[in-house]
Order: sequence, then C-alpha cells, then structure tokens
Amino acid sequence: MGHWKRLLDVDLTTGEHRTVELSDDYVRKYLGGSGFTTRILYDEVGPEVDPLDPENVLAIAPGLLVGPSVPTGSKTTFGFKSPLTGGYGKSLVGAKMGDQLKRAGYDALIVRGACEEPSTLVIEDDDVRVEDAEDLWGLDTWETGKQLKETYGSGFRTAVIGPAGENESRISMIECEDRQAGRGGPGAVMGSK
Repeated sequence: MGHWKRLLDVDLTTGEHRTVELSDDYVRKYLGGSGFTTRILYDEVGPEVDPLDPENVLAIAPGLLVGPSVPTGSKTTFGFKSPLTGGYGKSLVGAKMGDQLKRAGYDALIVRGACEEPSTLVIEDDDVRVEDAEDLWGLDTWETGKQLKETYGSGFRTAVIGPAGENESRISMIECEDRQAGRGGPGAVMGSK
C-alpha cells in the first residue's frame, strides 16, 4: 500500500487532533510499523515518564506491507513505555485495524493525554472524534467489540480493552478482533488513557 506520509496525533486531554506530514527521509529511514513506533517513543517519552501517566503515548503503526495487496505480509505495531518493565514496550498484531488505519490515510497514530471518562476514539478518514464510552466500561473485549460494531457498523475495525486494561493490569492486552497485542502490557496503557 506504500505511504501516505501522514501521521495522526490525537490528544485525549484536550480532545484535539492534528495531521503531521512525514518527510521522505523519515519514511525511508523508519519504513513503518516498529520503525515508526520506536522513533515516536524515542522522541515523545522521556525516561522520567511513568508508563501510566498521560505523558506516555500509545503509538500505533501498520507495517510497510500492511494492505490488501500483501495478505498477512506484515503486522501492526503498538509502541509504548511498558508498565510491566518500565522500558520500551512493543507488541505486534496481525489485525485488520492496521489496514483500516492505512485506508483512512495515515501511516501511524499517536494517542497522548488522557480522557476524564471512558471514551472511544473514532477515526473515519479525516473525521476524528472522541466519544463517550461509559456504556462499554466493565464489558469484556468480545462484548465491547460487538457493541462497537453495532454502534458504528460491521465494517469498522476495533482495538479494545476489557476489565484488565480498565484496571491497568500490567499484563493486560489489546484485543483486535480475534488478534491480541499483549506483550508488555499495552492494555494498561490504553486503560490509563
């Protein structure tokens, strides 16, 4: 699918988002997936940041070959400061969510800050919004994914947490429709957001 040379940066504290243009050099040097998330973490999260503080970011980047032309050719990477180790956290997942992020026109997503209430980040191409998700709080990951598809449509792809992530368990995972990103505790980081 190549590159759009665009990164979506969402601040949950303010509710604002912006699109950042990526240079040719950046794209060539880091390629996508783990390359992008590693660079983002290096630039955005210092050693003094607690993994569950709003200053930690959750970076999501589809791999270079994610897309319809190379099925199962690549993975989507979740990058974060790990609540389990306190170091760099990286968890890969082979899920349709990364493909849909690319189809929306983004090579990567940075989620920063934290909402005051349970929330859902909805991305429909350039329409990016944060919506109330109080009704999802306490549901398991299967129920949450099912409810989101009923609300937004069966074509939507999801990345969700359940009670473990909501309670910031350091070993919690992110569920991506039958595929899980679990290494390093990304569910806790999402729950802290």
